[in-house]
Amino acid sequence: MGTYVLSLRIDGELLDRLRDHAAKRDMAVQDYVLQLLQRNDFDERFRATTEATARLTHWPTPGPGNPPTAPHPWHLDAPHK
Repeated sequence: MGTYVLSLRIDGELLDRLRDHAAKRDMAVQDYVLQLLQRNDFDERFRATTEATARLTHWPTPGPGNPPTAPHPWHLDAPHK
């Protein structure tokens, strides 16, 4: 995977805020922006993976269209015979 150049046109006020944030972290603006993009990308991929996992492990919950099922015999609250 190579590196590429991305050119952005941004508002002067936004650039000033980016410079301030980068300076607080002793970083160049370019490095600060790349870090933000990478973190955002990770958050999106993590959220997508979490949602996919939840769909794979989804257990039906009792509700209007899904009535509760009888407890299994090995459950503690199951009626004794």
